[in-house]
Amino acid sequence: MSPEPHPPAAVGRRAVIAAGLAAAGAVGLPASAQAQTPTDGRGRGRRIPAGYQHVDPRTAVRVPLTLSLRDGVPLYEGDPDFTWEVAVDTRTPAHDDGGYLLEHVTSLGTHTASHVSAPVHFILGGKRLDQLDEDFTLMPLAVVDVRRRIRDDGPDFLVSREDLRAWERRHGRIPAHGCVLLLTGYAALFDDGSGSGSPYVSTPAPGFAGSAVDWLFGSRSILATGSDTLGPDATIDTALQATTRTLLHGGITLENVGTGLSRLRPHGDWIAVNGNRPAFSGFQTGFTGFTLPR
Repeated sequence: MSPEPHPPAAVGRRAVIAAGLAAAGAVGLPASAQAQTPTDGRGRGRRIPAGYQHVDPRTAVRVPLTLSLRDGVPLYEGDPDFTWEVAVDTRTPAHDDGGYLLEHVTSLGTHTASHVSAPVHFILGGKRLDQLDEDFTLMPLAVVDVRRRIRDDGPDFLVSREDLRAWERRHGRIPAHGCVLLLTGYAALFDDGSGSGSPYVSTPAPGFAGSAVDWLFGSRSILATGSDTLGPDATIDTALQATTRTLLHGGITLENVGTGLSRLRPHGDWIAVNGNRPAFSGFQTGFTGFTLPR
């Protein structure tokens, strides 16, 4: 796999979006930032992608993929602290008087711990979480394992379109309406340290190239990108092109995916996104993988 050239550090998201809109006809971008998802949300005309028919989520092995909120949770630089308190606790040893426990979240950014981001997170006029259809709740999964490349070459690289094509030659076609996640192994750092000083946050990470994301949406009709890191962007990509391009295409990003990702196969498994979807640009969710018994 050969890395793409590093993006200029001075390029901002606004310039990336403007360039993407100018090239809309070439790469099949939506005509406006209010991108529609590729289906009608009711699954009409859908077929199970080749290679994914062997895993039935009703009977498959379930793999937890959620990195949960905790005291001292890792934070993207500039995000608010996560704090909470016990608001009500009227429980008693008798357990029969209607007592209950109620926690009060006093501070929380919507993009902390495992979460999804909707188009409006970056795109003016983009959809909020509550406006997305149900296609995102269960997706065929492609896992691009870059752990060896990190060990051999370091983390400062972008996964290119050519890298993804090489992945397909080895594993199979990336499924339509699917989710493509990078496996870096960084989720194991999530419980170390706290806040923006956590090694989970401060360790440089790879990500998708913006052109690779364009290809995934334009040629493979995927719905989501993500990683077992803070997001699908490489640390060296200050323009955050992977997230920008994903959201511009009307997709979502899955961020802070848990350590169980290493238990899932590169091709043939499924991922579910579960949890509340308020009228926000992002929110904490749970992720569950579905695979065959080992």
